[in-house]
Amino acid sequence: MFTPVIPSTGLTGWRFLQRTYDSQLESFSNSAQLTRNTDYFLENINKVKTAEDLTSDRRLLEVALGAFGIQDDIENRFFIQKILDEGTTAEDSLANRFSDNRYKEFSEAFGLGPGETRQIGKDGFAESIVARFREASFEVSAGQQDDSMRVALYAQRVLGDLASPPQKSPERVAAEAVSAAVSEFASSISDDVEYYQDNIGLIRTPDDLLDDPRLLKMTLGAFGLNDDYEAIASFEPTVETPVSPEREKIKQVLEEGSISVVAFANELDNPAYVELSRAFGFGIAEDFQARKIDFPERITDRYIERNFEWPSDVTYDQPVTVVNGQFELEPFNSDDMSNDAKWFTIMGEPPLRSLFETALNLPSEFGQIDINQQLTVFKERAQSIFGSNEVNQFSDPEALDKLITQYVVRSQLSSFNSGATSASLALTLLRS
Repeated sequence: MFTPVIPSTGLTGWRFLQRTYDSQLESFSNSAQLTRNTDYFLENINKVKTAEDLTSDRRLLEVALGAFGIQDDIENRFFIQKILDEGTTAEDSLANRFSDNRYKEFSEAFGLGPGETRQIGKDGFAESIVARFREASFEVSAGQQDDSMRVALYAQRVLGDLASPPQKSPERVAAEAVSAAVSEFASSISDDVEYYQDNIGLIRTPDDLLDDPRLLKMTLGAFGLNDDYEAIASFEPTVETPVSPEREKIKQVLEEGSISVVAFANELDNPAYVELSRAFGFGIAEDFQARKIDFPERITDRYIERNFEWPSDVTYDQPVTVVNGQFELEPFNSDDMSNDAKWFTIMGEPPLRSLFETALNLPSEFGQIDINQQLTVFKERAQSIFGSNEVNQFSDPEALDKLITQYVVRSQLSSFNSGATSASLALTLLRS
């Protein structure tokens, strides 16, 4: 069996391992024992139909568990079967109850739980598991010589993916384009919005509204009646027609309300007139709305919804709801984990936790304090040392390298015996 070559501890060993990783991994992967295991997996995994099928075949299970770094559980077959059988769709499933996210990743990868799509047999599935197994096995082998190298290799492999926001779905991309267009339009009319919100509550009659062009433009535009506004704004009175017909129409729509079946708004073909009349409530027995606190925002948001310019070449078939001048992206917020959730993931995965505790110079007793206090300390130390408490910063290869270097250096320092002099410590580091 090929054994990873690590000529020394500390940074010298880590830099050598980085430079030679690809060639060493290839040699390791071609080892007879590893090849026997991976070939067997590739030939037989598609025969697996249930969790029990997988857990009853030790050779398959060894590769499956090893790919996710949980090979130590190979004797706990009932436990592993339960992890797979319950899947991850239910919040209370066994995999979701573990702080160590590797069990959830393992269960999701196979898709054998209720409501999940079975992944075994799909193109590339077996090959992806084998690739993970080879890398994870190489890390284990390196760790048998120097455990800090195993942790560093693991972090280099997985932390970038955790830190990077997931690839956005086409729906998300389209929604963000719509959101940007809404924001840009809202910004361009911010003066008109402010004027509307400051003054609409002062009107008392339909004529008050009709006599203020700025209020009228946004009001009619909010209901898709822009043509009526243009007709009113451009009207030039004559002896025969001293008042704009469209102005008279809007006035009658507002004055008569919409409660009566014979109200003017109900006789018009366009339902927008009924919506306009109901929105204000000028009519008999109606509740006047313009003085209510949320009324200005309801109208201005509606105006933005109807009048922002859709981005070209964007296909988006969901409703666009504007709240306080912004398109609500709530349905898409689950695309990326929150920063705190990523920290909790790090805290739950032993290799990543070890890396950060060492890199951030936290004591071994640190894990005994309240979990939320731990989160605060992790974020504060990261901010102090790396200039940010965002896990996403480590999607940058330079930031990730700085983190791992910090870990390797501190690991090397802690490995020196307590009798070493400060001079010998400095000399050892200089040689690394």
